Amino acid sequence: MNRTRLVALPAALLFALALPAQEKLELGKMWTFENAPLEHLEKAHGFKPPEGWFDQVRLSSLRIPGCSASFVSPKGLIMTNHHCVRDAVARVSPRDQDWVKNGFAAKSPAEEVKIPGMDARQLASMEDVTARVDEGIPAGADDATVAKMRAENEKKILDAAKAKNPDFEYQVVRLFQGAQAQLYAYKVYRDVRLVAAPHLQSAHFGGDPDNFTYPRYGIDFSFLRAYEDDKPADSSKHYFRWSATGAKEGELVFVTGNPGNTGRLLTYAQLEYLRDQQLPIRLGQIDSTLVILKRAAAQSPQIERQLRTQILGMENSQKAIRGYHNGLLDAKLMAAKKVAEEAFRSRIDAQPDLKKKFGDAWDKLAAVQKDRMAMTPSLAFHTPGGNNLIARALNVVRAVDPNTAKEAAEQARKDALADLRPSNPIQEALFVDFLARAQKWLPKNDPYLNALLRGKAPAEAAKALRADSKLDERAAVEALLDGGAEAVKASDDPVIAAARILAPIVEKNQKADAAARTAESVQATRIGQALFAAYGTKVSPDATFTLRLSDGVVQGFPYNGTIAPWRTSFYGLYGRNVEFENKYPFDLPQPWLDKKDKVDMTKSVNFVSTNDIIGGNSGSPVINKDREIVGLIFDGNIEMLANNYLYRDDVPRAVSVHVDAIVTTLKVIFEADWIVEELQGNAGN
Repeated sequence: MNRTRLVALPAALLFALALPAQEKLELGKMWTFENAPLEHLEKAHGFKPPEGWFDQVRLSSLRIPGCSASFVSPKGLIMTNHHCVRDAVARVSPRDQDWVKNGFAAKSPAEEVKIPGMDARQLASMEDVTARVDEGIPAGADDATVAKMRAENEKKILDAAKAKNPDFEYQVVRLFQGAQAQLYAYKVYRDVRLVAAPHLQSAHFGGDPDNFTYPRYGIDFSFLRAYEDDKPADSSKHYFRWSATGAKEGELVFVTGNPGNTGRLLTYAQLEYLRDQQLPIRLGQIDSTLVILKRAAAQSPQIERQLRTQILGMENSQKAIRGYHNGLLDAKLMAAKKVAEEAFRSRIDAQPDLKKKFGDAWDKLAAVQKDRMAMTPSLAFHTPGGNNLIARALNVVRAVDPNTAKEAAEQARKDALADLRPSNPIQEALFVDFLARAQKWLPKNDPYLNALLRGKAPAEAAKALRADSKLDERAAVEALLDGGAEAVKASDDPVIAAARILAPIVEKNQKADAAARTAESVQATRIGQALFAAYGTKVSPDATFTLRLSDGVVQGFPYNGTIAPWRTSFYGLYGRNVEFENKYPFDLPQPWLDKKDKVDMTKSVNFVSTNDIIGGNSGSPVINKDREIVGLIFDGNIEMLANNYLYRDDVPRAVSVHVDAIVTTLKVIFEADWIVEELQGNAGN
């Protein structure tokens, strides 16, 4: 790819193009803080943020592993979702207690529990390093060279930043698919402690049936605290204050968090590939795995506890991926995407210099998708399929192959002998399912699949492979390794035979996949550069699991022939519990039943808004214009998932926990008034 530079357009023209771009391209409202959406907020909402508003919001916001969070008191108190810290709570729970199921609330700061491996990151500064990332790339360089040099330049930038100020962690963030690069510096709080987490069943009320639906009644929150030098961190300069009333219908609200990733700049051809291959294959795996895990969990409470968080996380992924896929199956959405793409390409083609630089990027990406269509089934199913014998055999074949590099061969030998434990029933069931799904996606004459099946049905074939192979015996593995290539070639072990077929396929696939990814990345960057050149920073870039600000309005939506309300109340929570006779997943923890008379039924539980969110936004604070907490993002409705590819706000909604529900839980259920006082600013200093 030729090295390209951004085309500088007059500021007046950029502004004139910005709003039509946002409306036609449907790129959403995930604004970065270095390019604050001042004009958009004034035009859309009549809101002019006062000086310092964006800095205060940025520095009050946090990122924790996999999720978002925020400071909500001057003493380092952090708010996020229950589901964001569920695994951490399980790790720190005493053996004789189950804090995930039964909840936890410290009675004082002295009882807050340190969480190993948990940290919180505050975005301290941003710097445009686009020119430095592209520095030295020669004109006419091929895709691999461009990608390699950019990676090398990024490493230099990170190393230089760390040397200059080692107290911060740094990240080079590629925006607009790489058209713009920002160096983000983070202050990292590494001592984070658990303060409070509600009962699992109040946080997860409604379970999988209610997941990605609305009306909802999930009280999905938790509180942590950042410490420095074994004392609560001083966050007095940057934290969100607590709203006395919470969200109100029609109110302008903001979500500040770290959306994981979106694909709104993906081309029509890329979406076709996702729709027809990648997502169906992934969804098929998740569907089958969940059936197997739930069957295992039903065998005993101990197994259920071990698999609980894995099942809950996978159920969430299942609904999400199904929502993404259903969005791409929607002919209206795909038609709208085609219109948006044609409008974008027309804008580029209308300017000769832009057409020359970027005009063929879409066609080149379409060619890459054809290659992906051909290779994806092989990438997915020319693997060991989670079978430990096949993985071991593959390492044996690589270890004795004279073409394997010395270090790689030594590592393969170690891996082949590292773990000779037998597989468990869950692994066996997953492998049978792997074989069944492979039959659907691979051709009937596929040599690897035929070597595994040997004319048998998947369940019978899996059983026969294990019975006929000796690779679960250390002596047999060592004999093959010591015998070298000749011994492996002569072996009649069926698993070794399959691995002999698999090894060259895997090597070929790895090279082809790497080449496709490089080509796709370079062409995607060109499209991002085209967007940036034509529209500037007045449009929102795709999500990158970095800090963003999204504006929206608290508002219900058309729903199943009626109207979904903007909020739900405790009347509805208890009503749903009664209607399902307190049966899982609509059961309530006993304290909620015992203290029912103390709960103000008119108070809000959840609410919906038009804010633009995606995975990664979990735990994001919802604030009003005065930077007060009015709620906490924890989900979206099912219609929101298609916004991953094309933004709409007619029906898609963000779903949040209302501050009423959080305060009620702390005061009534846990009697943790000291936390409420700290949130509401009444605690002593």
